[in-house]
Amino acid sequence: MNRIRIPIQSIISLLEGIIKEVIGPVDDIYIDNIADIEHTIETTLDWINPAKKNKQQIAEASPAKVIIVDNDVIYSDVMKFSEKTLIVVENPKVAFSLVGNAFFVQKETPGIHPTAIIDAEAKIGVDVYIGPYSIIGKAKIGTGCSINSFVRIHDDVIIGNNCSFKEGAVIGGPGFGFEKDESGNRFRFPQVGGVVIGDNVEVGANTCIDRGALSNTIIGDHTKIDNLCQIAHNVQLGKNVVITGCSAVSGSCVLGDDVWVGPNSIIRDQRKVGKNAFIGMGSVVMRNVPEGEVWAGNPARSIQ
Repeated sequence: MNRIRIPIQSIISLLEGIIKEVIGPVDDIYIDNIADIEHTIETTLDWINPAKKNKQQIAEASPAKVIIVDNDVIYSDVMKFSEKTLIVVENPKVAFSLVGNAFFVQKETPGIHPTAIIDAEAKIGVDVYIGPYSIIGKAKIGTGCSINSFVRIHDDVIIGNNCSFKEGAVIGGPGFGFEKDESGNRFRFPQVGGVVIGDNVEVGANTCIDRGALSNTIIGDHTKIDNLCQIAHNVQLGKNVVITGCSAVSGSCVLGDDVWVGPNSIIRDQRKVGKNAFIGMGSVVMRNVPEGEVWAGNPARSIQ
């Protein structure tokens, strides 16, 4: 990580809309790192998990001079003596994440690597990064996207703004659909749909999102798909869906908003998973899952 010095005032400005109170000194205080609690030093930004029962003691013992906390942490004499600064917010982890992403996460510089292949009819937004050996077909890519190396984006793919694609992702390839002819031999059902991806979507390494057969595969805003996942043709994922590693969503499934799919899970074709449902690790979903329920197992069943 490159060492940089961020004045606390810049952090306060970034969090202006969510800060409840800043307690302690703010002049000539700089942060140069974020780290876990075992590697925290004076110039590291720390945060205290509100779920901890001993969060007051954790905050007082932290060597960090600047700590993000919730209302339950009191600015004690111990903190005053050590000249700590508390940034009080409702959700310290969210605030800490905002600071980390804004100042400490390395971002690719927008631009197209010379080895990338871009179709002449592709439409590429501003501030887009396209990495080595990626291939972009007749697709539309929004502003601020990051497309890492060896990514393949086929024709008829529409991608929103601020999306991220890790190495080896394949977007818009033909789906796995076949029929039998009179002799019983399989032949491919036409795959002529597209893929529509919303804003702020992340797609992991070596993950495949197939084009629709006759309509589009749809990925909603803020959805996150982990590494080594399969999203089959005609799938519809709502907003803020999480598909964790090595999971497969079969053809024509519909997942509502805020669904969580645990690692190594499989959802059978044409199933519906209601919004806010939770699918446990290694589940095989054979039936529709109602809204807000927790399902797990093989075959998966409600474990409310």
